[in-house]
Amino acid sequence: MHVLYRNLRRLIRYRCHRIWLFHDLTKNKIAPPSAKALLGLGSKFIVTPETTTDCLQKSFERIRRDFSISVFFASGNDNYLNMDDYEYDQYQNWSKLYIKSKWKPNEVDLPSWCFGRLDRFISKVRRIFKQRRAKSNLLPYQKELLELLLNDPELIFPETDKGLGPCAVTYDQYVEACLKHLRNTECYDILTEEEVRQGIEELEILIEAWLHDYKKSIGEHAHKFIQQHMIANAASPFGQFYALFKIHKGMKDGAWPTRPVCSDVTSLAHGLGKWVNEQLVPIARQQKSYFKDSFELKKRLDTLVLQPNELLMTCDADSMYTNLQTEPNLKEVTEYIPSNEHRFKHCNINALVEALPLVFRSNYFKFGDLYCHQKSGTAMGTPPAPPWATITFAIHEEKILQKWSELLPFYLRFIDDGIGVWRVDTDPSVFQQQWAEFKSDMQQWYGLTWTFTEPSNTVDFMDLTISIVDGKIETTIFEKKPKSISVYPSSLLTPKRSSHWTRLRPSTSVSSSLHPSS
Repeated sequence: MHVLYRNLRRLIRYRCHRIWLFHDLTKNKIAPPSAKALLGLGSKFIVTPETTTDCLQKSFERIRRDFSISVFFASGNDNYLNMDDYEYDQYQNWSKLYIKSKWKPNEVDLPSWCFGRLDRFISKVRRIFKQRRAKSNLLPYQKELLELLLNDPELIFPETDKGLGPCAVTYDQYVEACLKHLRNTECYDILTEEEVRQGIEELEILIEAWLHDYKKSIGEHAHKFIQQHMIANAASPFGQFYALFKIHKGMKDGAWPTRPVCSDVTSLAHGLGKWVNEQLVPIARQQKSYFKDSFELKKRLDTLVLQPNELLMTCDADSMYTNLQTEPNLKEVTEYIPSNEHRFKHCNINALVEALPLVFRSNYFKFGDLYCHQKSGTAMGTPPAPPWATITFAIHEEKILQKWSELLPFYLRFIDDGIGVWRVDTDPSVFQQQWAEFKSDMQQWYGLTWTFTEPSNTVDFMDLTISIVDGKIETTIFEKKPKSISVYPSSLLTPKRSSHWTRLRPSTSVSSSLHPSS
């Protein structure tokens, strides 16, 4: 009875107001029904370890270094560092790319009381922080369930798209969903390990040559940042492919659609990609249709006063990242940036133009035991992918906005989602002709297609429901609802930071699924 009372108190104490979702996407709903009480906590939940840590040495070393640096510079040693030891330029003040310094002052340069105080502080902290048995943030049945799911040979738990929580799928179901993308020969090549490593060796030579040519113009900090990432990722220089399940779209042809993602954190070109992203973001922000987020969108919508014949419309690019053909878009962008050099004074134009093909042609990645190369399209998960998608279509978009300025007085786009105000002609046949021609013009960009909503008084866009009321714009919060049948809310515990739930069996071959006959 005492145990039951204690568990009830804990359940009430940890109750949170946010509803976490879990979705069983398996064909026969084979995930345990009670899984909602664990996976419903979300993929950012961390299980408390059995005991608290008593290993504080790293923390003490960091405190000692930070304290020493603060005392050193507080003593008037600002000029101690020789700024001539490295090349300094305006770019280094602007760039956020740097390798964390390990420098610390010599003990002889610090006052005698500094280390005495530190030693006394650390000594008292050691007496307080001793290893103890920790209170678990899981109930007993949740612990048993966690052990059961970890040992389940069939189920894995990937994320869903749009942040709608984790889901349960079978291993074969997940592999097949990923291979559906990788079998697209227009976008991906499946290569041998030797072919991929040869391509990466050639890429390494090209990046090293680029670093040599533009070391001075990109700045010492960025140069070291890119070089350090190449060294750190040299052992396994491949991106990692995975999929997010798009449950808000509903099932299509008996399967759940997925969004392909390729994390390039472990790739050879990751550091260079971060630099390219820094250069492209200011260019993207200068595009006429650009807006930063929903807050900026609402501010701009609030200024509108609409005529009776003006209605709202939205457009959505179909798989924009995948369908942005690499070669034609590289040609367009590498011509567009130099021709507008007077607008983009934050970087070396030649360095950026030469870096773009190194990043967007070099997406080598692994999925299980498969080695792949993305030959067309942009990988979601590559740092410069969002500004790249913004800029590439903006080149075409600028011509469209000029042509249709009379009928499209307001238009904004956030990567692959656009919203505008369309001036409807009083003659229905004229309106239909103009509307059809506008949609056709939007489609004329190297195979990228768009889906449109018809002009209306109310649209759902991003996380807002936007309506026209008496010629002015009103907005309310809009949240996409999943089309999964099995949605289980859980509000038992407070979510904490954690690792991904997804678990793949490394011993299983993916290539056997690609070629069933073998």
